[in-house]
Amino acid sequence: MRKALSTLFAAFVMLVSGIAFAPTASAAATAYGCSGSLIDTYDVRTSGGTKYGVINLYYSTANGGTNCAVVVDTYWGTGTTKNMIANIWKCKAGTTPGGSTCPIDTQDNDNGYYSSYAGPVTVTGTAPRCISVWGTIWNPSDTNDANGHAVAVHCG
Repeated sequence: MRKALSTLFAAFVMLVSGIAFAPTASAAATAYGCSGSLIDTYDVRTSGGTKYGVINLYYSTANGGTNCAVVVDTYWGTGTTKNMIANIWKCKAGTTPGGSTCPIDTQDNDNGYYSSYAGPVTVTGTAPRCISVWGTIWNPSDTNDANGHAVAVHCG
């Protein structure tokens, strides 16, 4: 009993003083599994203009620049499963901003049936390079889809 009280008292002292459970100052915030800061969003729309969601693009200085993207459903909500794709790629060196094409150096993609978002997808070494993102969300009731993309953007 005496040992249990001593242990409980020590835990209480650490908790009150903030030693045991204080978050570290260096811990990076994450959203949807992406670290860094939100730097851009792109709408994911049908050809008729209906917005099914957004592509969120994040950037961190880690690993020579890290970009991360997720495709988030904003239309149906988390109760409906639908096919979704998130794709990000680092453009080859020398790609100019705002191009209609962007030759792929490295890429990451996520394709599956999700209830709220696809991703995260990540590429590193992006500080001196342009990146491109693509997102697709299919209507769960039919074959209509919505797409969003940005080609050769956020060039280092």
